[in-house]
Amino acid sequence: MNHTHFVSVAGLVCNENEEILLINSPWRGWEYPGGMVEPGETFQEALIREIKEEAGVDVEITGFIGLCKNIEKDIVNIDFSCKYIGGELMTSNESSEVRWVKKQEALGMVTFPLTKKRLEIMLSENNTVHCFGFKKEPFEILEERDFIVGNV
Repeated sequence: MNHTHFVSVAGLVCNENEEILLINSPWRGWEYPGGMVEPGETFQEALIREIKEEAGVDVEITGFIGLCKNIEKDIVNIDFSCKYIGGELMTSNESSEVRWVKKQEALGMVTFPLTKKRLEIMLSENNTVHCFGFKKEPFEILEERDFIVGNV
């Protein structure tokens, strides 16, 4: 059987004012930055590149939040937390608007079901890794669970 998975990464980017970075995507509306991991890239390289391309800023990856899989399209999404370290906000062909927003405001701006679910997990501040599988159309969580990190 010839089978391929695709991998995407996304980042919850926070600044010194406890605001998070959102981009307005032409396809999904407001969301956090991220995108596909290209051949030969690490997850970290891909995330740093995608955030720079979509929003114009530089970040440091500070933590791992979770992962989810679209079981219909075999796309694995990996989510990280990031700290803003420099650069000026700028738009791109993947972002018609870029802005810093308060965390609670972000929850009201993000409406795409998968993006909203992932943002809720990103903002939960749990010390666990959240994993879930889903179908996209219509959006349905098939299985989800929090895992602790390390051996117990």
